[in-house]
Amino acid sequence: MTDVQTTPDSPAPTESIPVPGPMRLRDMREVIRNVPRYLTGLRDEHGPVVRVPMGKTDAFLISDFDVVQDVIIASSKRFDKDAQKVGPGPDDWGSSLERVLGKGLVTSVGTYHRRQRRLIQPVFHRRRIAGYGEAFATIADEASAGFQDGTRFNFHEAMYELALGMVTRTLFDVSLESEAADGIRRAFPREGGPLRWELSPFGKILLRLPLPANRQFKRGLKTVDEIVYGMIEERRKGPGDGDDLLSVLLTVTDADTGEHLTDQELRDEAITLLMAGHETSSGSLTWTYYLLGTHPEIREKLHAEIDEVLGDRLPTVEDLPRLKYTDAVYSEALRLFPPAWVLVRRALEDYAANGYHIPRNSVLMVSPYVLHRDRTWWPEPERFAPERFLADAEPDPANPLLGHARAAGRPKLAYLPFGAGPRQCIGNVFAQMEGVMALATLSRHWEFEPVGPAPDRVTSDFTLQPRGGLEVVAHRRR
Repeated sequence: MTDVQTTPDSPAPTESIPVPGPMRLRDMREVIRNVPRYLTGLRDEHGPVVRVPMGKTDAFLISDFDVVQDVIIASSKRFDKDAQKVGPGPDDWGSSLERVLGKGLVTSVGTYHRRQRRLIQPVFHRRRIAGYGEAFATIADEASAGFQDGTRFNFHEAMYELALGMVTRTLFDVSLESEAADGIRRAFPREGGPLRWELSPFGKILLRLPLPANRQFKRGLKTVDEIVYGMIEERRKGPGDGDDLLSVLLTVTDADTGEHLTDQELRDEAITLLMAGHETSSGSLTWTYYLLGTHPEIREKLHAEIDEVLGDRLPTVEDLPRLKYTDAVYSEALRLFPPAWVLVRRALEDYAANGYHIPRNSVLMVSPYVLHRDRTWWPEPERFAPERFLADAEPDPANPLLGHARAAGRPKLAYLPFGAGPRQCIGNVFAQMEGVMALATLSRHWEFEPVGPAPDRVTSDFTLQPRGGLEVVAHRRR
């Protein structure tokens, strides 16, 4: 790899960057069905930098790994996440998500985001997160007990419930059967609701329209606000010894000022963790079991490892180093279907990189979904091959993919299912452990056979989900 050239002598004008041709109505329908696949096709056809028409603002799909590294990490302060026009002024930029999540870590920008991340980062220390392992396994086991042999059901709905149970237990220390969890369940719509307009140039307008989905979502959000603010008040009056994430957030102190997070800041971070936590995990587990259901030979290897390591008991955090293939299965599923499938940034100033000029206020799209299908760094990119992630496997000339994802000399950001740099998902360790623990627990006694064609339509604005869910038949392992 070569270093990115961010100040070339004669950068190519913006107009020289490839632009897709006019789109027919039939093509537009296909794009709407699966936007990540469309962007992958743009990269394959037009190269590593493509100008994508998005209303009045230029948007650029960036797939050059050197430039990605520069935008996301090295020159990250020259970009920010407020990539949507929200006002008439030249500097009125923001996010429609902010109207829902507030200024949590997903939506906040600039110095405020850096302060919040610095304060909250210790809450997600590996040792603290490891303490939630038992809860992950227990909740997944409870879900497993509800499956019936030979029954057909929507697996995505089941994983939504499972993920919601995990996040409400760890964030608020309430069970899925509690009144609070039931209120949260009824409040949030499936498949994103109005959040699906986050990437739309008209997102702000659409969110304000008196549409039934908007009204329902706002009523639900009011319910969740009442629940969260009630929990904040309850914990402020309590002894302060809780170990759920909300209780820990109450103890966070700014080292410079000695201040704690305000009720509004606590609310914004709690809502963000709640939304991001169950949205990402439900989709990731659904895609993982779809892949396992269509690759029985890989499923058998997974079951063999689980049987050897666990027998008939639940997994613990101490088992994770031995569940190497299980972790590799989940990691490979995240490669093919990364929950944060696109990272959006706005150029705060004119930016020149590798011969291209990108004007100030342009929107840059870095798509893990697209990068994870780059044939240079991911041979046979559409193949589901968990062995890519077996770092300490013995080399096998007959299988060049073995350990390939962990090999030396690869771009640092060839694999970024949770983003990277100063805006990397703060709960990435939490999410990986949660997924592997759930996968090991459910697979002890069950396998799931997908019914019908592959899920071709995806919900791809907030996180990557199979639109309409995934129908499966449950089979108890003998």
